Amino acid sequence: MGIRFRILLFQLIVIGSILMMAAVVYITIRATTYYMQRVQWANNQLEAVTALTVNANRYSEQIAEFLLIGEPERPDYDSARAELEAGFDELEKLTRGEAEFLVGSSQQEDDGDEIFRVTRMRELYGEITKATSEAIDLRSQGRQEDAIRVFRRDIENRFDAEFENILEAARRDEAEEVARTELQAEALWQRLTWMTAALAFASVVLCFVAAFLLARSLMRPIGLLTQGAEAIGRGELDHRIGYDSRDELGALARSFNAMAANQEDQRQRLLDARTDLERQVTARTAELAAANQRLTDLDRLRVQFLADISHELRTPLTALRGEAEIPLRHGSKPEAIYRDALERIVTQSLEMGRLVDDLVFLSRSETDTIRFEPRRTDLVTVVADAVHEGEILARTKDITVKSNYRTDPVWITADAQRLKQALVIVLDNAIKYSPRNGSVNLTMTVADGRAEIVIRDKGLGIPAEEIPKVFERFYRSRSPKASRQPGSGLGLAIAKWLIEKHQGEIALTSEAGSFTEVVIHIPYTDASAASGVSQGDARSFEKKTPRVKTGTE
Repeated sequence: MGIRFRILLFQLIVIGSILMMAAVVYITIRATTYYMQRVQWANNQLEAVTALTVNANRYSEQIAEFLLIGEPERPDYDSARAELEAGFDELEKLTRGEAEFLVGSSQQEDDGDEIFRVTRMRELYGEITKATSEAIDLRSQGRQEDAIRVFRRDIENRFDAEFENILEAARRDEAEEVARTELQAEALWQRLTWMTAALAFASVVLCFVAAFLLARSLMRPIGLLTQGAEAIGRGELDHRIGYDSRDELGALARSFNAMAANQEDQRQRLLDARTDLERQVTARTAELAAANQRLTDLDRLRVQFLADISHELRTPLTALRGEAEIPLRHGSKPEAIYRDALERIVTQSLEMGRLVDDLVFLSRSETDTIRFEPRRTDLVTVVADAVHEGEILARTKDITVKSNYRTDPVWITADAQRLKQALVIVLDNAIKYSPRNGSVNLTMTVADGRAEIVIRDKGLGIPAEEIPKVFERFYRSRSPKASRQPGSGLGLAIAKWLIEKHQGEIALTSEAGSFTEVVIHIPYTDASAASGVSQGDARSFEKKTPRVKTGTE
């Protein structure tokens, strides 16, 4: 039996006891109310019978005075008669009300007798009233003695002989009913009192026994668990709790034993780990040696980078000098020749400028002196600006930049210029290694609290063995086609650094000769604003750079 079931059973016992007590109290209240109402009905009837007796005597007296005195007593006579009739109405109303109250009880038959008695009193009253009218008519005819004889025979004797007897019987019956009802109420109250006391005592005993059994079933396993915890605290990890019941505490004891076994196993593993310390130190030494080798390789890459930079700087400088010397040879030249030379000089200057900018940015990133200005920014606007710059870069090769993203705002906290710089670097790489008249695709989706930007080209691709190195500084592909493309090997390293500064991620997948895909994840911080992206009316659009004819076409 589980603890939950035991507690539920105890609660049911308590609730059952409370409900039984409530039922007894309810029955007591109902019975008390019933007998109080019966006593009230009987008292009201007794008062009505008493008032009717008084009114009947007064009515009899008023009849005698009217017959003796005459018309001056008529108002008093009429008043006494009205009061007597009102008393009859009140008594009949109370008698019938009590009969309705006692419907279905053993006292209903007695109420039938009372109704018959009231009916009989009304009949007598009617006969007395008829005799009174006769006596009044005799008096009005001057037959005073005959009127008095009728009064004594048909009125006074009727009142004394029968009417008052009925009233007395009614008063006696009502008094007996009041006394009987009070005795019954008192007896019932005593029975209910003893019953309530006995039930309360039984409920207390039952709740006490149930509480005792519940406490005894809990104290032993709790004591064993306490001893086990103290033993574990002393370091006795081999201590086990000997309680295997199928209830919740049994499950807790088994979990405790499993925990102790796990702790013991962990301690043994720690001891074994201490034994392996020398081996780990040796491995760490090897790791340090490998790290030193990596530093050596990095230094070699720096040297190679400086050599590449020297070559990259020497080439545009030589071209600049050559382009400047051509117009100076053999006298003056046409304006078109000067303009063409100056355009080539500007192109070479821009390439040198970009190379110098990358070197300066790399140097500042290593010293962490690049200033960021993060603020609430619409990522869609940043992507649109980057796509626009990518379209400008793509015109020289007639490459189409296709973009597909939602136009609803996606609010992020970022330095818009730096984030755009990273996207432009990736777009520039995709354009640089795409074939002429090709296309570069950019898509953006928003889900799970971050934006995903995918830039894909169908260019040269990257060999699988070179993919892990593409984000390293100074690294350039060794393939012949890729090495002919201008660049310093810094672009993707700079882009990766900028993306990570925005708490984002960047990854590259590629297949040589087929495609290259760069995936960028940027978290957004304003979920309420970004919700509009997922629920609003999304509108995708595609931009295509118009083909611009060059001098070679």
